[in-house]
Amino acid sequence: MNWEREIGIEKYLSEGRCKGYIKEYPEDFVVEEEGPLGKAELKILKGEKAEKEPRGGGEYLHVVLEKRDWDLNDLIREIARRLKIGRDRISFAGTKDKYALTAQWISLWRVKWSELSSLSIKDAAFHSPIYRKRKLRRGDLFGNWFQVRIRGCTPGEVPELFLNYFGHQRFGSYRFVSHLIGKELLRENYEGALWTYLTHTSPWEPEETRAARERLKKERDLRAALEYFPARLRKEGALIQRYLETGDPRRAMFSLPKNLISLFLHAYQSFLFNKMLSRRVDEEVPDLGETGIVPGYLSRFSEGLQGKVEREVLDEEGVDLSLFKRWKRFGTQGDRRKLIERVRNLSQRGSTLSFFLEKGTYATSYLREILKPESPVGFVFSRRKVSERRE
Repeated sequence: MNWEREIGIEKYLSEGRCKGYIKEYPEDFVVEEEGPLGKAELKILKGEKAEKEPRGGGEYLHVVLEKRDWDLNDLIREIARRLKIGRDRISFAGTKDKYALTAQWISLWRVKWSELSSLSIKDAAFHSPIYRKRKLRRGDLFGNWFQVRIRGCTPGEVPELFLNYFGHQRFGSYRFVSHLIGKELLRENYEGALWTYLTHTSPWEPEETRAARERLKKERDLRAALEYFPARLRKEGALIQRYLETGDPRRAMFSLPKNLISLFLHAYQSFLFNKMLSRRVDEEVPDLGETGIVPGYLSRFSEGLQGKVEREVLDEEGVDLSLFKRWKRFGTQGDRRKLIERVRNLSQRGSTLSFFLEKGTYATSYLREILKPESPVGFVFSRRKVSERRE
């Protein structure tokens, strides 16, 4: 469990373990979004036919976007580039896993279906076009349907209940760093946030980028880093350039996209919740339906034992809830979240599990109850991908 402790995840509800792994191939992890327009079904990438004639009326074109092994933000950027429109004209309700086969609704403002459908992007497809008068907004979904193949073992009796941790992808991909940056931002330590973003690494990060970060951490020469930082670290490169131009770490950090700053802050809120949940289970397993705070400036501490745990964790972290108010425009008001969740519509066929999770819950938080993974390899990301990269 040591590898999870850095993001506040430490406990399980159950004891049994299936020593398997997931995400060997994108097809092993299938996600289909359920929203107000219905279920976004995978069809075209599975070789099936799908509805392609547009319906409805309005300025916003809503379509099902299918993708295979695509980061959603990278794919949205590519779609915008191909259409020659601003990235902000495309919206979606929620992100989906990268190394997976996924389907979700997106909306595009003032884009013709004929223009979108003519795009040919590898491992991406569009179908079920509907014109509407409003765009799709964050949170406009009910949940997600999952079909997950577990390799290496066949689970026996699988649990329905799990600890409702914020999942691993909330904190980064190969390095869990988002919450660390968020913590420095919350304290307005912009220098610390900048250097954490640029140099924090992990054993699972690709060798090329890990070596670059380690070199910068050792040499502390930002101008030289512009020469050897890999092209894939384009945000880091832009951040360094901005810092060199201004000499101001605050201005440099705020040159990053607003949604990225928001992600960092929300990741730290998520870490605090995870840590509170782990501490609570240490003392007493919570009741089904009980909630705890996701700390923010509007949060009110829970009653009883849960409230005691919340105060203890914030004291240890040196966090006062009022700190979040400085970051109000990034949505740091806080929330309440169930401590224990239940999967819906759970079924099993051999080593493949199918289930539904309401929005805001993570499939990896459920699957870890079954697999109890000893490392992120074969759980957060593919063993095969890691092996290929090392070769």
